[in-house]
Amino acid sequence: MTAPTADALGQLWADGYTVIPAVVTDPLLERLRTEADALVAAFEDGHRSDDFWHFTREGESTPVLYRVHNLEQQPGAPLAAGLFATGPLHHLAETILGGPARARVIAMIVKMPQVAAAVPWHRDRTDAEPGRAINLSLFLDDSDASNGALEFVPGSHLLADDADVEQVRAAGPVLTVGAKAGDVAVHDVRTVHASRPNPTARARRSLVIEFVPAPTEAP
Repeated sequence: MTAPTADALGQLWADGYTVIPAVVTDPLLERLRTEADALVAAFEDGHRSDDFWHFTREGESTPVLYRVHNLEQQPGAPLAAGLFATGPLHHLAETILGGPARARVIAMIVKMPQVAAAVPWHRDRTDAEPGRAINLSLFLDDSDASNGALEFVPGSHLLADDADVEQVRAAGPVLTVGAKAGDVAVHDVRTVHASRPNPTARARRSLVIEFVPAPTEAP
């Protein structure tokens, strides 16, 4: 596992996000891709549950999968459940947070080729102080500006809880953050961010785990 550099940690605390390269590599990365393929295929074959979040594009009837929630509870995701319980993302979170870390939730974000919509500007939550709760996004596919990359407003994790997200975005600057498969994008849960649509033929999938310090009684 690649450890975060001092520069990466400095960027995280100052800007609210950073990217750590090559945290997960083959063969685990390829096995996670295969597991993700099977989950998407199950949805396309008609599987539905409250954890498989989807939308329907205007004028169309075919549902578009965009998130698999509670991933650790899905029968077809034992590898993701393993990452939720222990492993390289836990080690990375502990390095970043400076001590034992607890995983709160895991989901798979799915940017389906040619149909995925943009994710609106938002903050994950503001009931944690800056630096106390982080999201680690493990990319299963390469992500860039063309297929649904993340966008951040640097320093926005330090703003007040009631800061207006659209005003923050408009004031900018807005930075697009690409990542390679196996990289982990880390952001403070308070950071204002969004993601682009995916009009390309390439999938853009990531596994997202929120971590907090182990003693934290976070909601």
